[in-house]
Amino acid sequence: MRNKIFMAALVVALAWGLEQVVVSPLQTGNAYPEYSSLRSDPMGTLALYESLGQVVKVERLYKSRMRADPGPGTTIFVLGVEPVAWAKLKNDTLKEYEELTSKGARLVIAFLPVSEPWKDSEARPVEARWHIRFTYKNLHAEHGEIPRESALELRPGAEWTKLAEGAFERKLGNGSVALVSESYPLSNEGLREERNARLIAKLAGAANKVVFDENHFGVVETGSITKLMRKYNLEGALAVLALVAGLFLWRSASSLLPSRAPGAEQAVAGRNSLDGMVALLRRGIAEKDLIRVCYGEVQKKYSVDANDPLFDEKNPVIAYKKLMEKL
Repeated sequence: MRNKIFMAALVVALAWGLEQVVVSPLQTGNAYPEYSSLRSDPMGTLALYESLGQVVKVERLYKSRMRADPGPGTTIFVLGVEPVAWAKLKNDTLKEYEELTSKGARLVIAFLPVSEPWKDSEARPVEARWHIRFTYKNLHAEHGEIPRESALELRPGAEWTKLAEGAFERKLGNGSVALVSESYPLSNEGLREERNARLIAKLAGAANKVVFDENHFGVVETGSITKLMRKYNLEGALAVLALVAGLFLWRSASSLLPSRAPGAEQAVAGRNSLDGMVALLRRGIAEKDLIRVCYGEVQKKYSVDANDPLFDEKNPVIAYKKLMEKL
């Protein structure tokens, strides 16, 4: 009984562990980086994705932006970008951004909240090419689940228009680009605590389609089983399969039948050679022929005269006695 209770507890613990390690991160999106539209926790932007989906067509991009070929009326959200590294992008990368906007697309880049970097003396091509400076201030922000402020300060040139505090846009080719330093309002927690619908509408612009870039997070479309599970919400099916596998292992390791009675485990005595011989005689000689066969064997062994009227079929008892006398 104790073994069954232990195995049941082990299966429950296994199912719970699989749910925490495999299913729960997929459901909440904790397996994805901050500001991913696949996250439903405070650090994600799933609420922004679903909110915009109520008014325009939205989709996620799992491949390179250059392969997406966006046209006019498309706004691409690139969220959760590290500003210190992004400001040092080479001119070739900046030209790729400009190729997107030259087709009429709008590019929205929201940066992660950061502290003042220790050292940042490298050249910043974006400042010379797009005429916007990246500076940092001393910031002693309160530590919470998600930072609300960033040390980053954008100082735009005359080509830029202010959309809100820390958010600016400018025309670039046939399209436009918008940079956002304070990206907290775009997070799930920001939409819940400080909903700024006006800022979101300005960032989206006059779009008929909004694309959330997941490729820069490393979430790439590969055609794998994980992609199919995510697409068709099969995480629950995975949990059920894990539970069935646990029950199968439990069934293989422990019988569900009740234990035998104590006396049933005692050894069963076997037969000796005499019992075996009797069993062979019963199978090979009919009962009515037993005396005749025995008499025949006695004749062979003791050279008894074949004409000796020892055997009497009518009275086998007398024949048996006579046979014993001969022996």
